[in-house]
Amino acid sequence: MKAVVLERYGDGFDNLALREVAEPQMGPADVLVEVHAAGFNPFECKLRKGWLQRFYPFPLPHVLGNDLAGVVVARGPAVFDLQVGDRVYGMQETMRWGSYAERTAVRADNLRRMPANLSFVEAASLPMVYETAWMGLVDMARIRPGERLLVHGAAGGVGQAAVQLGRALGATVAATCSADALDQVREYGAHVAIDRHAVDFKRLLQGIDVVFDPIGGQTNLDSYATMARGARICVVLREDKLEIENSERLCRERGATRHVVAFEQRADVLDYIRPMFEAGLLKPAVGHVLPLAEAAEAHRRSDGGHARGKTVLQVR
Repeated sequence: MKAVVLERYGDGFDNLALREVAEPQMGPADVLVEVHAAGFNPFECKLRKGWLQRFYPFPLPHVLGNDLAGVVVARGPAVFDLQVGDRVYGMQETMRWGSYAERTAVRADNLRRMPANLSFVEAASLPMVYETAWMGLVDMARIRPGERLLVHGAAGGVGQAAVQLGRALGATVAATCSADALDQVREYGAHVAIDRHAVDFKRLLQGIDVVFDPIGGQTNLDSYATMARGARICVVLREDKLEIENSERLCRERGATRHVVAFEQRADVLDYIRPMFEAGLLKPAVGHVLPLAEAAEAHRRSDGGHARGKTVLQVR
């Protein structure tokens, strides 16, 4: 089968190459998925560069890719919930050969049946960003209807997921993004969209109950000035020295609670969002669709800061 293989670590993009590789080996609790689309995540750029070797020491060559949507073509003897022919979406584990491939073997409990009204490309755009947004807003911040939510980086995949999810859960949503994304962010549910380069959001917003921050740095520090007493701030995990050094003091001054959203696989979230997509409360935010052979271009766009919405690799 064909797959895009990471052959060596580094900042360049020629370390990703389309190759013929062996069929994946299935375990008893696995299903073999014919991949139709693979969602790209900026997390995979860090893997490509070798920044996360301490946490994910997989041997090279390695097939990257976490998000996927496709069709079950075989199942192990310990699989009972999924059937051959099921249209599924979910995530591959990072240590296993991933979704930048024509087929991949995945633990069945990491997958769910796709929303009936979505294409494979749309479904592949959802798992990581919605599982991240759900963990922050629902599991950690416990956002409630009528609360005020501020989302930074709202044009990106996880930012748009947080905007939509917050709106669907009854929050009043303010969002920051670049000027060229303002209309799109409003379309996806933000009540207020702010050009982060032209407007000082901390002078415009007050009484924010929940902040969802995938950016960090000075944006994170400025967010505390908008927060109501007792507010919660959800910080998507990253090595951000400025934020880490100041967060304890700022939380104390504002009576705020800080939550770190460290990604973990939560396939149950896919069960929660499926009816929300089928009812039209949420909609996919696909930004770019590229063929599998152009996986390196997805990495190039992400490294250059040009991504809007979610980039998806179309495999077939």
